[in-house]
Order: sequence, then structure tokens, then C-alpha cells
Amino acid sequence: MTYSPSNTVTVAAGQTATIKATISIPAGAAAGTETIGFTATSGTLTHSLSESVTIAAAGPPAPAISSAGVANGASFAGGAVAPGEIVTIYGSGFGPASITTLQLDATGKVVSTLAGTTATFNGVAAPVIYAVAGQMSVVVPYEVSGSATASLQVTYNGLASNTVTVPVTDAAPGLFTYNSSGTGPLAAANQDGSTNTAANPATAGSVMVFFGTGEGQTSPGGVDGQVANGVYPKPVLPVTATIGGLPATVLYYGAAPGDVAGAFQLNVLVPAGVSTGPGVPVSFTVGTKSSQAGVTIAVQ
Repeated sequence: MTYSPSNTVTVAAGQTATIKATISIPAGAAAGTETIGFTATSGTLTHSLSESVTIAAAGPPAPAISSAGVANGASFAGGAVAPGEIVTIYGSGFGPASITTLQLDATGKVVSTLAGTTATFNGVAAPVIYAVAGQMSVVVPYEVSGSATASLQVTYNGLASNTVTVPVTDAAPGLFTYNSSGTGPLAAANQDGSTNTAANPATAGSVMVFFGTGEGQTSPGGVDGQVANGVYPKPVLPVTATIGGLPATVLYYGAAPGDVAGAFQLNVLVPAGVSTGPGVPVSFTVGTKSSQAGVTIAVQ
């Protein structure tokens, strides 16, 4: 540590002077106490003075987020959030170094604080799917239903982020893909339970199972963090699906058994006359909102 001025100040007899020191603390200086010394000389008399300066340890940076850093957990589309939608929040200053995945509390619900990381929407804590440095996935609380906007804030080990406002919509459907990018082959199962791939396509007239999120409020009403077991809530809005641009009969739509509320399952009949190949487009609609483009299945 250095300080200035280092020049000599002359004071006439009977007068006083004020000495000001500017302290420069180098980056990375350790916490502790430093002593600054002054010497006053008058003729043959010398008097020394000292002052102690305490350097506090620098704390961790506060978490930081932006509304642009909130995306649908399946489609990775930004914009408005829906009640019960699984979203990913990106930012800085929060989350553990290694990924930590969801945990259940004593009542069997997904916890809302994971590895010291919490996200709130309008003050309501969201169930946390996973948390890692600068990123977390949560389920938007059903309590935002009916609101035009939601105030989002992240807290990590007691430090709170800035607050950002995100718009709220009734539904924001997205489909999960195998490569977790929001495009490409759909994370889907064929009628026999096997994985749908180019080497293992579905056939017209068979049943396929798709998974998504963003269906909005449900009936019975969504419960934050509830794991679907015995009761499988369905969206209050109508649900339709298309495969290869043709209407596909939806045999089941609602909660995905064994998953947290907000994970959505569709059992869909592959329509007759559908196009074949490894890249047949798929979509589903909740109310007036449709899932993302660029998601495909394989049909033979």
C-alpha cells in the first residue's frame, strides 16, 4: 500500500496545518490493518504520529440478471413467461461451481432453494430444476397467472440480484429436443416405448409420446413443485397438434407422470398420409400459442 503526499509541510510557529493522505490499495490486497506514519519536526524536537487503516475483505459480486436472459427451458425462446413454464435463467454471480439438480422436500415437492440459489417471481419462490454457475432452471410459479408482468429476482447465498420485469402470457409452449437446443429431433418415444430416431422411425397410425412445457394454468390448478402422481392436471386452454403439417389426434395431454408440475406430455396419433423421412415437422398449440419451429420426428 502506498500513500501521498510524501512532501514536507512547513508550519510557522503558533500555526496549525491539516495533512491529508490519499491511500492507494492495490487490487488483490489482503484484508488486514495498515499503519500510516507522520513525523513532525520543530528544531531539535521530533514527534511521530500514526494512523491505522483497516482493509476489509472484498465480498463476492452480487448476482446479476436481465430480462433477455430468461428463456423457455424446451424451445429456448425468450419473451413472455407462462404460469408453470420451465424456464432457464442466465446471468452472473449466482449458482454453484458444479451443477446441482432438483431435490424434494419432506412433503415430496421440488425445493425452491437449491445450492443456495433461489429465484422469485412477484416475490414467490420458484421450484428449482437445477443450478450451476451463471445459470439455473426453474418452474415459473402458478401464482403469476392473471398478471400482466412479473418481477424476477435471483438470490445466491443471501445476496440478491437486481430485479427485472418480464411479461406474462397465458401459454408459451415449447417441445424438448434430444440435443437440448430447441431444434432438431424431438425427444419422443414410439408406440413400443423405444426412442424415435432416423434408424427407428414411427409409422402412420401409431401412437407417439412428446414432452414439452409452457402449457399455462391447469385444471385442477397447478401447485408449485408438485410431482405428478395419481392426479394429472390438464391445461385449461385447448390443445392441438400437427405432424407433417397434418392434424394429429391428441389422445392424452397433461402432466407428465412422475415429473414436476410444468412438465407436459402429449400422446399423439401419427396421421395417415403423413410425409415420411427423418425430418417430419411436429408442433403443438395451447390456446392460440404454438411451439417452436424446426422440431422433427422420423416417420417411415
